[in-house]
Amino acid sequence: MSNEWVWDVTVRSVEREEICFAPNSDWQVQAQGFRLHFNTVLPNLRTQDQILVSVGEWDTPTWAAFIGTAVECSPESILLYTSPQYESRLWNARRIERTFSPLMSIKGAQNVIDRLGLFPPFHYDEITKVCMDAEERSNIPMNLSVTIRHTSTGGLEQHIDFYFADIQQENVTPAEECNICLQLSFKYEGECIRVQLDAVSGFAASFLCHKIAVQLQDT
Repeated sequence: MSNEWVWDVTVRSVEREEICFAPNSDWQVQAQGFRLHFNTVLPNLRTQDQILVSVGEWDTPTWAAFIGTAVECSPESILLYTSPQYESRLWNARRIERTFSPLMSIKGAQNVIDRLGLFPPFHYDEITKVCMDAEERSNIPMNLSVTIRHTSTGGLEQHIDFYFADIQQENVTPAEECNICLQLSFKYEGECIRVQLDAVSGFAASFLCHKIAVQLQDT
């Protein structure tokens, strides 16, 4: 983890703000967001960064941490997309940490964001295809391809192909007839990316990799 990705902060104000993802498209959706104004400068935060917000004092009952997405960024404020249950805790934010940046680390992420409005966690989406390279020699890194059928709240569907290169330390549950994703998440771990694909049923995986690419299937 780079020290440039962690900021100690004090919050000046918190305001509710509606977020419109994928405006003027079939994928448009409204969501509740929160505009945080800081007394601290955040020079390196980027749009769509996944961030860990720590609130309260460490090692006390007031401490908690939760994940959000930076929808808009400026040096002194962010528009944060996170669960509304954390609204009352945002005033006590003490630290902001970038855990992952899709635009920096996933080739093709911009196309997904342009279509869907954000890089989704794929809650309850179906995994329609899994293909892992099988190498007889254990010292040869493996590659993994996964296709997820993302479904919007309005019933729109988009097939998305993922390619993970140079997999290490993999822990994989084999695919079954029905494979439903609970959540797909990413975070930096040293020089690698930790990929965590949790499942409601069927295929699940946790591994490190060096490269990730994503592509929208044309319909």
